[in-house]
Amino acid sequence: MKSVIIPLNAFDINAVLKNGQISFIKLIAESGAYGVEVRRELFSNGNYPLELLRKEIENHLLFTVYSAPIELWKQDGTLNREGLEQIFQEASRLGASWVKVSLGHYIDKISNLDELKQFLNTKDQLKLLVENDQTPYGGSIRNVKVFIEKAFRMGVPVNITFDMGNWVFTNENVYEALAELKDYIVYIHLKSVVQKNKRLITLPLSHDLDAEWRKIVQHFSWDLPKALEFPIESSKQLNEYIKMVGNNKDYEEGDLICKS
Repeated sequence: MKSVIIPLNAFDINAVLKNGQISFIKLIAESGAYGVEVRRELFSNGNYPLELLRKEIENHLLFTVYSAPIELWKQDGTLNREGLEQIFQEASRLGASWVKVSLGHYIDKISNLDELKQFLNTKDQLKLLVENDQTPYGGSIRNVKVFIEKAFRMGVPVNITFDMGNWVFTNENVYEALAELKDYIVYIHLKSVVQKNKRLITLPLSHDLDAEWRKIVQHFSWDLPKALEFPIESSKQLNEYIKMVGNNKDYEEGDLICKS
């Protein structure tokens, strides 16, 4: 479906590491997904076959997101320029359109947004997305809001990936986060996070008509890109979830305000 993207960490991790992310591209394309989210942490043994992966993705006409487990701002609040440079070079080799990272340690009045703007203006073929993660600093509504609002005022070309499940890990309210960040969101990670045996675990989306994920996506245009970031065990299940999310138009469409 036009709006559905499949992250490669949705599949069995051992199988992905053993067979390579490239081995899942055909399956994703045949399922009818719009795109694929390549995960840097799932390249085994430091081997990055980015050109081969790019060719396979292009052969199947998939949109590409490159997700890297790096923080935008270092612990002292300075820009992680070296990390960004490496990730953007890799994303370019991969042929990605979007690069997704975590916020990191953004410190208002210390973190240099002008430096970030200058960096991104030299990489205008790629779009930077910042995702709320599972840390108390990178998954803080306040921290993400202060960063993104100031970035937009300064014309920094950056948007938000809204991971609905990660707010559970940081004890933040997903609906409050949605209200505060809605205007800056261009991509949503869908999953259900619940507590089981004193641990938080990620589960597939509910089929219920009043499921939380439906309440989240109804605030946006139906074709806003959405990732299925939860365990997917078979091609049949993959097809079912793509159809369910991609066809979820049984609500009054919201007005997505994308200030990019």
